[in-house]
Amino acid sequence: MSVEISKDTLFPYLIYNKEIKYNEHITLYPIKMKDIITFQQYQIALTLRKDAIFQDKQIIKMGYLEFIKYACRNDELAQKYNMPLLPFYYDFIIGVLQLTCGEDVEIKYNTSTLDFSINDFLVTDEVFDDIRKIIMIQNDIDFDIDEFMNIDTVKALEKAREFEAKKNKEKADIEDYIDSMIIGLKVTEDYVSNLTIRKFWRYIKRINKHEEYEACRSGQMSGMVTFKEPIQHWMTSIEVTDKYENLKTDEEELRSKIE
Repeated sequence: MSVEISKDTLFPYLIYNKEIKYNEHITLYPIKMKDIITFQQYQIALTLRKDAIFQDKQIIKMGYLEFIKYACRNDELAQKYNMPLLPFYYDFIIGVLQLTCGEDVEIKYNTSTLDFSINDFLVTDEVFDDIRKIIMIQNDIDFDIDEFMNIDTVKALEKAREFEAKKNKEKADIEDYIDSMIIGLKVTEDYVSNLTIRKFWRYIKRINKHEEYEACRSGQMSGMVTFKEPIQHWMTSIEVTDKYENLKTDEEELRSKIE
């Protein structure tokens, strides 16, 4: 692509779930809800924090795709870092590409070098970095921590975030969210299965925001409840600029959140 890849530059494609033409050989389609379980299994291969986890100069110098090839079938590396699925990340990436490149995509790979092509176009490290970024934005993958953040800090922030999530809401799985959308919007399972993953989660967030708004408005109008800040309308932005904003505290405060 001739433009910088970001949510802003891709927005014209995202708003109505349009496919993104990377070049004349590669077109990336948003993944639909009918494939969400498969995609969730594969997406760990896209969100690996290589430079934070693997404190090795040789690995840090590698590009992302180069490392995935290096890790393929590398049982010794997987055992060293206690990551049993790591040797299969290459296969997961091929699986993701088969999901997102369209039904007629032809992916060929060399079993020796692990180089691969999409519709006869060789995917280099630089090309894969672009494709990886597009797929994550297109399918709303929550991945925005600094790539070079210390792994201990990453783990601490993730634990603190999990704690916050458990404290603030009851646990729900993907089927619970699907059921909620069907009931809340009065739609069918077929309708939900054909939604893109990104749109599905946007609708869920919007439904939740609407419910919260209506509850707050009812309480305020009854005179039984007052709020220090104006109630935010349910049509305002649902984007989170920094999901760790309330967790980025000093070390002692962070540790207390985890404990």
